[in-house]
Amino acid sequence: MQNKRQEQLLALLAERRDYMTSRQLAEILQVSDRTIRSDVEAINRRSSPPPIESNVRQGYRLNPEAAVVPPASELDAGIQKDQLPQTPGDRCIYIIHKLLFEVRELNLTVLQGQIYVSGYSIENDLKRIRRMLEPYANLKLVRSRECISLKGDEASKRRFYRDLLVAEVQENFLNLNTLAHLYRSFDLIEVKDIFVEVLEEYDYAIHEALFPMLILHAGTSIERMNCSNYINMEDNSQGLSDTIEYQISKTFFDRIGKRLHIQVHDGEIGMFALVIMGRRASNYTSDYVNLNGRWLNTKKLVAEALDKVLCLFGLDFREDADLIAGLKMHIHGLIDRLKTGVRLEDVFLDEIKRKYPLVFEMGIYVGEFLKEKLGLSISDVESGFIALHLGAASERLNAARRYRAVMILPHNQSFSAMCEKKISDMFRERMEVVRTFSYFEEEIVREMDPDLILCTFPIEHKLDVETVNINLFVDSQTESNILQAVNRLDQKRFKLEFASHIGNLVRKEHYYQDLDLNTPGQVIDLLCADLEQAGIVEPEFKEIVRKREEMSPTSFVNAFAIPHAFGAFAKNSTIAVAQLKNPIKWGGFEVRLVMLFAINEGDRRMIKIFFDWVSNVVNQPQELARICSSCSYEEFIDRITG
Repeated sequence: MQNKRQEQLLALLAERRDYMTSRQLAEILQVSDRTIRSDVEAINRRSSPPPIESNVRQGYRLNPEAAVVPPASELDAGIQKDQLPQTPGDRCIYIIHKLLFEVRELNLTVLQGQIYVSGYSIENDLKRIRRMLEPYANLKLVRSRECISLKGDEASKRRFYRDLLVAEVQENFLNLNTLAHLYRSFDLIEVKDIFVEVLEEYDYAIHEALFPMLILHAGTSIERMNCSNYINMEDNSQGLSDTIEYQISKTFFDRIGKRLHIQVHDGEIGMFALVIMGRRASNYTSDYVNLNGRWLNTKKLVAEALDKVLCLFGLDFREDADLIAGLKMHIHGLIDRLKTGVRLEDVFLDEIKRKYPLVFEMGIYVGEFLKEKLGLSISDVESGFIALHLGAASERLNAARRYRAVMILPHNQSFSAMCEKKISDMFRERMEVVRTFSYFEEEIVREMDPDLILCTFPIEHKLDVETVNINLFVDSQTESNILQAVNRLDQKRFKLEFASHIGNLVRKEHYYQDLDLNTPGQVIDLLCADLEQAGIVEPEFKEIVRKREEMSPTSFVNAFAIPHAFGAFAKNSTIAVAQLKNPIKWGGFEVRLVMLFAINEGDRRMIKIFFDWVSNVVNQPQELARICSSCSYEEFIDRITG
């Protein structure tokens, strides 16, 4: 019989599907290397052939011939594989980023301890980096004993980094490559390719912002049909089968059925046709749905839900017609599933919760609202799908908040107009060109207060405005320069907001170091009692926090939890912090840090800032480990605002 830790060890090796060193495993499971070796020996003694292979240099991996499958509960509990650089390519980028942005010299001995690889592997990585630098004559990787540094002029370093950026895939919400691995019975990317092929045949255009949601909807439909679960459509969609969207959907599913050997029902074709239509789907669907003899207006339900999202989170989705249509259809499908007792598959719930915590919170909140309105239980999985709709809408909302740019183009009018149009089209979702000048005059530009100055020649000025050199013909370097500048503006905006607001909410009188408690309930009770005694929250605040935990635990990876209350505002915005003496079980994770936040109604913007910070930290294992390790109040503030 395996203990809990040994089951977790097997789950990690199964997830990784490759070698992991004892040091890597020890770091994740918070034990010593010796304990890992003892656990491996104990596991192997119980089975024949031994489930775990060992290699002196590479570590441990599951023996494919042993066919050991860790308990499903462990895999579902959210055991996360180590996100430190694992491949040689990842390590090279990691080292380069350190040398470009964090340190002038990098100690190789310290580096080995940070990324858990041998000196031999590091030496090979350095050889790869030197080969990467060969096209850049002015850049050299210099070694002095146990330290390395990147020598060269600033322009060459920027050009090198620009080229890395261009080659790198920028992750964003609903990145299909990121989510494709969550569908186990088929290849989501192949499904996407088939859909694109059909769209081209019908000469039908889909807005790029809506495309990922369409593919995920198709993927979820296929996953359900693989399990012989089908959707039924009511017979009130007159004329739907005569639309081009229905024909596209039928052609697509005909090919999917043949390719994946699944049976497709007409209801699936009709529903996907409505998804393709987006906001126009309301012409073919009723606003009303019958639930146990009670007629519900789904359009009104969506409007009320979005009003509540605006009230609590400060995000206004009420004019997003595509979101409204998508949520309305989801509610129709939800009620149909509730009637028939069908449950959605948990495809990407943990992924959304870990990478996009604010989006997940909005989904949970809307799910709780629907539970109250419908009088029926709404599962976390349903809330996760609602979160997908809200996440896509959030991206569209963020795209609408564009930076303002001024262009300086001292060339003939036709070339200048062509340059301006090309840049405007290229970055239309993140930036708008508000004015173009043929010369630079500092005072005029100052009055316009732009975020960016784009210029085809070097200029000197005293304005605190990001200035980007561009090529009149908008080559790849120009594109990369602008992209980097916009990303820097994003980072600057976030750091400024976080440092000026969230950092001030953590006060010494509500900070606990080495707190010795055993359960989440005990921690919540203590922190809430502390805030209540200080007059920050009302007595009912604690019960609302507990109710939120019952919906879905607020723990994130094996590190920390962020308990909070829905709709209960504090008199003064405060974050109470508990550094735990020993990790405690919180949902599916072992938690060492608890941050309970209570926000004043006038500070609703802080909710988004806080969750953006959580999302950023959760996906940076080293930073997460640093923040969660025990420290004084002053050190903690330095860590979260540094």
